[in-house]
Amino acid sequence: MQDSNLYLDAINSQKTTKQGKHPLKLLLDLVIKLNSAIVTAQGLEEVFSAILAGATAGQGLGFNRAFLFLVDQERDILCGRFGLGPQDHEEAQRIWDSILAKRLSLFEILEGVKDRLSDNNNPLNCFVRSIQIPLSHKENCLIKALKDNHACLITDSPRVGAVHSQELCKLFGAGELAVAPLNTHGKEYGLVIADNIFTKTPITEDALYSLHLFTGLASLAIYQKNMCQTLEDQVARLKEANRAVQAQKNLLIEVERYSAIGKMLDHLLHEIRNPLAAIGGIARLLEKKEQDESRKRYLSTVVNEVQKIEGTLRGIAELQDIKAISCCELEFISLVDTTVVIVQDDLEEAGIVLHKNFPREPIIVMGDREKLQEAILCILKNSIEAMPDGGIIVLGISKKGQDVEVRISDSGLGIARGHFKKADNPFFTTKFNAMGLGLSKAKKIVQLHGGSLFLTSNRIGGTTCVITLPRS
Repeated sequence: MQDSNLYLDAINSQKTTKQGKHPLKLLLDLVIKLNSAIVTAQGLEEVFSAILAGATAGQGLGFNRAFLFLVDQERDILCGRFGLGPQDHEEAQRIWDSILAKRLSLFEILEGVKDRLSDNNNPLNCFVRSIQIPLSHKENCLIKALKDNHACLITDSPRVGAVHSQELCKLFGAGELAVAPLNTHGKEYGLVIADNIFTKTPITEDALYSLHLFTGLASLAIYQKNMCQTLEDQVARLKEANRAVQAQKNLLIEVERYSAIGKMLDHLLHEIRNPLAAIGGIARLLEKKEQDESRKRYLSTVVNEVQKIEGTLRGIAELQDIKAISCCELEFISLVDTTVVIVQDDLEEAGIVLHKNFPREPIIVMGDREKLQEAILCILKNSIEAMPDGGIIVLGISKKGQDVEVRISDSGLGIARGHFKKADNPFFTTKFNAMGLGLSKAKKIVQLHGGSLFLTSNRIGGTTCVITLPRS
């Protein structure tokens, strides 16, 4: 016990000498050492680490313990956040022995501090986080120090030049507490409380002054980090806004392009339909009257090709006509079931097995029954055409938040990666003798219902079409 007392006396002497230095020189030494740590700090947590390390390290201000309080603007309170220092005399002696033996630098001490501050089970953290003081309690000595931006010495007995608070000193278990606010540019961030609970070294006016100067510089570091974070947030918002503007610009260009194409198609449909009808009608009449087989074959070819052109024109006209929908409440699962019945013969003929994965409870959507059925039919027919030699289609329906998701997966030939973005464009197709309007029509119908449609590859080697629609 005598050795321990002698050790503490030595530490007392060391601390007294430390705190006996001229405060400005002490502070400059500390700032020079901690400047790079604060400047290179990744976030506020590292700035807080540097503040508490600077207040407690022997190479800093040399207090035994330090506690950080921060202002919570949302709850309008001053709340304890972090505590740094030994738990008792024995731990204090171990820590000081270790620092002296290993000759740890301030930066090495700072690295160890980060782990302690992030430890939610650290007793000092638990203790200080239990302290919360409403900012409206203006007579409280801590709130007063914060609001007045004034450092003060709090003592457990009345003393000239000190604030008397036996209750607060008893709470921290120390006879003296040094309090310095974190306040700059009219912004109140919090305050630091420090004590010498183990060494019992008196907190001198110079020591209090040094702590106040140090917290003032630390306040600037907090202000800088907050400003950097604000700027980063603003830059992120500007980038997002720029992306949105670019997307709208691209959308306007696409709308104008499709509008021009639409006007051209309307004109072409009007100009081509009548002459084509005349050609087809005359060819059919001549085919019926013609007796010569070779000529009849020529006329039959003309009739068939005219029918193909008429089919293409009908597809274009239908795509142009999908401009509005008539919505009502629909039970979606029964709608999909009915659509599957329509293609049942095509599935059997192609040797395709269809697996359904539907939920038991009904799903209600607001939509146009005929148009939604047409959209699903287009996708199912695409899958069937992709598997001329048979295969598997998996049709799944599930709830996704406020939406219903339909997944139609096939084991067909699949779509090349580079074609996914183009596959639902009008007239894009990789099939021979096809118009490529099916997916485009389906996508337009789904979008009119406030939903989305996209394609992706699947694990069975084919393509999956994902449709999302809002539920009623």
